Amino acid sequence: MKKMVALISALAILMITFSGCVGDNNPAVNRTEPDTPGATISPGQSTIDISKLANRSADFEYVGSLPLDETYIKDYYNAENVSGIVEGSEGLYKYNESDFCLDVIELKDSEAANNFITAYKSTFPPLQNETDSRFVEESFNGHSAVKIKKYVTDKGEPVPRYIYIWNNENYVLAVSGNTVDSAPVKQLAVATGY
Repeated sequence: MKKMVALISALAILMITFSGCVGDNNPAVNRTEPDTPGATISPGQSTIDISKLANRSADFEYVGSLPLDETYIKDYYNAENVSGIVEGSEGLYKYNESDFCLDVIELKDSEAANNFITAYKSTFPPLQNETDSRFVEESFNGHSAVKIKKYVTDKGEPVPRYIYIWNNENYVLAVSGNTVDSAPVKQLAVATGY
């Protein structure tokens, strides 16, 4: 009987050991890493250049870009305590009857970019509906982004709006739109290529 228990235990240990070693060890297949490495922003690019998307869907009409100064960025993103903001710009787009913005903010380094996103996320209170998630992690273009759900009042009713925010090295990119559908917001975020 003791030999049988020892044999079964040994087989169980071998099965557990080999189960982690067999099969395709491709990180993209086993979901341990993004499908493709993300593109990085070239150091010579200005934020205005980045906010004007060349590879966007024809459905998105480029309206123009505006420079954003440090004071505006800190005020809009409630990031008064974040240091290291270098410059920013906002690309403006139209899709059907909705307006979309792509904000590109350059910071001194990737740590400052991460701090900026953390500070911005901390300004949102928890949603009242506990089954609803305010922050959802999503991946595209080889980067991890946060989809933020917020509510605004439209014609007396609360309606959702969505923001995708992520960093690429020392740049923060944020895409938002005045639509209840998060799909076109994500579509524009993916069109950045970053």
